[in-house]
Amino acid sequence: MTVRVAFGMGVDPVGRYQVLEVRDHIPTDGSAFSLTVTPVVVCGTFALGVYLNDRFRGTVGMLMSDYTYIGNDSQLADYLQRLKERDIRVIAIDLEGEFNLHVYGERFCLLQVFDGHEEVVVDPFTTSIDLIKGFLENRNLLKLMYDCASDRALLFKSHRIVMNSILDLRPAVDLLGFHRQDLKSVLDSALGVYEPGDKKRFQQYNWTRRPIEAPAIDYALQDVRYLFALKDALLHQLAEAGQMESYILENLKRQDRLPAIDRKPGIFRSGRHARLRRDQQKEFQRIHDIRERYAKELDLPPNTVLTNNDLFAIVTGEIDLADARSNRRMPADSLQALKREISQTTSA
Repeated sequence: MTVRVAFGMGVDPVGRYQVLEVRDHIPTDGSAFSLTVTPVVVCGTFALGVYLNDRFRGTVGMLMSDYTYIGNDSQLADYLQRLKERDIRVIAIDLEGEFNLHVYGERFCLLQVFDGHEEVVVDPFTTSIDLIKGFLENRNLLKLMYDCASDRALLFKSHRIVMNSILDLRPAVDLLGFHRQDLKSVLDSALGVYEPGDKKRFQQYNWTRRPIEAPAIDYALQDVRYLFALKDALLHQLAEAGQMESYILENLKRQDRLPAIDRKPGIFRSGRHARLRRDQQKEFQRIHDIRERYAKELDLPPNTVLTNNDLFAIVTGEIDLADARSNRRMPADSLQALKREISQTTSA
């Protein structure tokens, strides 16, 4: 059985209203179920909430939430002033980044903020990093986050930003023994919140591209939209379970030292690399360094310049260097130059 709920009354020049499918949650065994649609308020905006068997399953009436896009220093300064005027002491924070998927290196691409009143996205490409740094390093502002480790590492590695005063909700989920610990599953389990939409579309989204698509921004904001409610729910459960002191300690341990940014790339810590002979590991390092240099010069992910599989296969003799192929984004002349340099290095 498929139930499609649509809402589209009023002026809608950009097609912001959505159709929500809840068929994955409809009983198919013939048992009774109830589907209700009722007005709700999401971030100060009226929408229609869909409830299946009295369990919240999302909203209809808007595809994108109302948010403030900050693209320059003046706009960020105005927002910080609004926080001060509203006496905001707690905000929810998340980041989007690039991690050698579309371009070379790791980059801080978007900052999402929810202060309980206003949803905000900040563009670090066009807004002063010094201003963002001051905002994120403000010790008098508590930052709600979910699994802050990778975000702290990215900020420190890319801009030497040391984000602090964090309340990371992930250790609470660990202590409470949630079976599925990704944020989407936790929100569903703890709050009954189900965000509709195609999340898979944005899991490998190119956040370096401008302008950012509006649905992508809404996807990014979903990671901060419910953190206040999640905090209240998890802290209540921790108190009931007698785990509050353990949580406080675990939260402090997540931020009591600078992020580790000098670790060798994961490829050097893999079992496949460990199984190479010592001479093969040295050759692997040489070829890897050449690949890295070309990737940086071309602003391409290293795996696009020469795949990891081919890198291992060249070293172990499973394929000839001439047979190694690269992604179509790799210029042919650069590929030939890369192979010549590798050949000269390995024969030396």
